[in-house]
Amino acid sequence: MRAILCVLGLLGALFGAQPHKILGLVPFGDQNLKIIFDQDIGTLKLDEKKLQDGRVFVDIESILIVPKKSFIFKDNSIINVAQNTPKVVRIVIKPTKNYRLYKEAQNLYIRMGESSSITPPATVSRPTSPAPTTKKKIAIDPGHGGKDCGAMGVVKVCEKEIVLEVAKYLQAELKNRGYITYMTRDSDKFIDLIDRTKFANDKGADLFISIHANSIPIGRKSPSGIETYFLSTNRSQKALKVAEAENIGDIATMNYFSKQTFLHTINNHRLIASSKLAVDIQAGMVDSVRKKYKNIVDGGVKDGPFWVLAGALMPSVLIEIGYVSHQSEGKLLTTKDYQKLLATGIADGIEDYLEKN
Repeated sequence: MRAILCVLGLLGALFGAQPHKILGLVPFGDQNLKIIFDQDIGTLKLDEKKLQDGRVFVDIESILIVPKKSFIFKDNSIINVAQNTPKVVRIVIKPTKNYRLYKEAQNLYIRMGESSSITPPATVSRPTSPAPTTKKKIAIDPGHGGKDCGAMGVVKVCEKEIVLEVAKYLQAELKNRGYITYMTRDSDKFIDLIDRTKFANDKGADLFISIHANSIPIGRKSPSGIETYFLSTNRSQKALKVAEAENIGDIATMNYFSKQTFLHTINNHRLIASSKLAVDIQAGMVDSVRKKYKNIVDGGVKDGPFWVLAGALMPSVLIEIGYVSHQSEGKLLTTKDYQKLLATGIADGIEDYLEKN
């Protein structure tokens, strides 16, 4: 009998419920934090205690896999996340107004500055989620815009104009295939980098596609080719040069976070998904344009520190559709025929990714 009990005890230890693990801490928008777990948290208890000094302790039975972090938002509200005991993670919230907690699958969201009263975590639903639908939602982000010309091409056309046209063709193509699409901009207007992914997050987009065109300084022989990037802390010289050009913009609203904080909150699951999406889109574009333009260079898939992707809560990529600084490719990028081929290829890549994932 004792032997049987020992065996049962051992089986219980082996197959019993595993402790929840926190895999990522991702700030997004102006004052929000996404906490990513390794499993569904629907039944996970959140022990919430309010202190007289205004702070709130939220204790969760879990293990913090990533380093402890402190997030200071632009309204001076603070969220600290750290391992309090070997089995309990403590979230310390210092709100300037109200705050809100809500669960969704494997994620816990904290929204600071909510105007409504505090809602119990176990019963609140995500306020920005659209009605359930089987159609996939794609957020399309034409880079630059307004006061930000982007790169100037050999035919003296701003990058912002070229990528907007490709984005419009892509939107039409995806709509024809039954997808729901959202454009961060559909005209020549400037949008802050952080607002681009916030827009996609608020729409509940399944994918975020940012479209850009590459360039090198005048006076140097320009390379050519199509490249697709996903977000990482990559510090390769190539990635840094491209990222430096695309990170230019009004990012004053991001000053309450250091750039290192953003880079270190990249979630491995999202990184892997984004890399797969990048591979499929790159292949789709190259296959599409080479049907008519055989000599187009396949620049491949790379990773780098692109701020426009940092706040996205979904798989996201940044596409460099070619070099506006290249003598022939720069001219090609301004033609409707080539822009439509690029858009078709991007749509093909998106479809391939979604079918496999």
